[in-house]
Amino acid sequence: MTAQASEIAELLINCETNGPAPEYLRSDPDNPKPPVPIASRGDEVFVVSDLHLADGKGEDGRYDGSENFFCDASFRRFLDHAHANLKSTNAILIINGDFIDFLRITYIPREDSQFIEWQQILEQIGIEKPIAELTSSISKKELTYGLKTQDYKSVLRLHIAVRGHTEFFEALAQWLGIGHRIIIVKGNHDLEWYWQGVRNYLRLALARRLAAQLGTADIKDVLENRVLPNIRFIDDSLVIDEDIYIEHGHRYDKYAHVVGPSTLNDDQELNIPFGSFFNRYLLNDIELNYPFLDNVRPSTNILPLLIRERLPLALKVLFKHVPFVFRIIPKGYYRYMFSQVFWLFLLVIVPVVFIIWLILGMFDHGLDLLTTPSQPQSFLHKTVSTVLTSIASLVISYALARVVGRLNLVEPGDLTKYAREKLAEKSSYRLATFGHTHNPDQFRENRRWFFNTGTWIPIFEMSSAELRVDKTYSFLHLEPDAAGKLAGILKRWEDGAGRAEPAIVLKRAGE
Repeated sequence: MTAQASEIAELLINCETNGPAPEYLRSDPDNPKPPVPIASRGDEVFVVSDLHLADGKGEDGRYDGSENFFCDASFRRFLDHAHANLKSTNAILIINGDFIDFLRITYIPREDSQFIEWQQILEQIGIEKPIAELTSSISKKELTYGLKTQDYKSVLRLHIAVRGHTEFFEALAQWLGIGHRIIIVKGNHDLEWYWQGVRNYLRLALARRLAAQLGTADIKDVLENRVLPNIRFIDDSLVIDEDIYIEHGHRYDKYAHVVGPSTLNDDQELNIPFGSFFNRYLLNDIELNYPFLDNVRPSTNILPLLIRERLPLALKVLFKHVPFVFRIIPKGYYRYMFSQVFWLFLLVIVPVVFIIWLILGMFDHGLDLLTTPSQPQSFLHKTVSTVLTSIASLVISYALARVVGRLNLVEPGDLTKYAREKLAEKSSYRLATFGHTHNPDQFRENRRWFFNTGTWIPIFEMSSAELRVDKTYSFLHLEPDAAGKLAGILKRWEDGAGRAEPAIVLKRAGE
């Protein structure tokens, strides 16, 4: 390692304690700390969420089926447009949770050169790991489902995302180089920001790109003076100018909420929520065969879609993957989830038992539904057989769809109930914004606003009740009003037109 590389590693190790980087305040999932105060300093603010960057584009120009983010160039054009049209001197970009989808990054090093590269990546941020330790650390289960959540493995997964989304991270580096700030809020798909090594790797990756853009070889200077002071990581929530509240929102989702401490196994691994096990051990494997399945809305359509179009895959999910996931989920989560899981399984058991009882009852009454090759089917036999088959198929597929739809990582439709509670809890908040649901939304009550920033990944609506053509690439733009207070407008980036337009949000009955 060169002298500059050693200095950079040392700078990163100490950057949050006695260096130029803002302190990272860790929070207990079940007892979060107060929101981190942020001063806007008159800057405009752009809030996006749920980008879900995974492995990105491979060397052959293709994406894995588990990738959801395909708009690297579009996002760069969005940032260019935001900068060019600022009314303030500088701006803040807030990525409000699920920025990197660590759960969907399935890369595993297998060759000697890949382990050497991994070791070198860790050395750059001050983590020393012998090659032998790295090679022996990968279990058989990881070879199938991807790396676990230790800090050094999470750094490698972030490296894969950065390498696969080159233009996106070039754009972030350019944003910092102009003098703007970036705030990254932890979500349920990127709990790995908990590790300082992961935060430091992103800092270094952006500094390297910015140094190249500036035409300088002094990466340490760029890191120390341009990157570290201007990028901040938030563990739970923040409040801007004491009256704008921001958090990802996954704590209100029973399947995405972490129960207990942030780490397990002597602080070596992250404690991931119930739903994340289904992402890691179920959906990744399915989406390699059936890309974008998790993007289908409503979620109850997922299993009927699989049954109709990929019956062998549907059977594999029901009888192999789902039982396996339930075996590996930590037992502590079952008590937490039992009330909903119990009723969901009743949706399967009761209809199935009823159909079996109905068929057996017909046999008891002498209705012979069985025929021999020489015995033609009677009209009654055909009718009863067809009806029973149709009813059984509909009831069972619907019931199983409810189970899989509720247990497979699908976010709730909206968080308005919790937004109202948050605004009621703190009278000084004029505005609150969440992400997580992938559904852009807004409402106003007593001159106070709530916004959900939606997502930038594809959504496929399989219900005639909604059209999703105008519900991605959404963001919240906060700019000073006549009184100097930040006011929000929910917008959508129209990439083809090269401009931002007000988002289209539908009001539902009863709202």
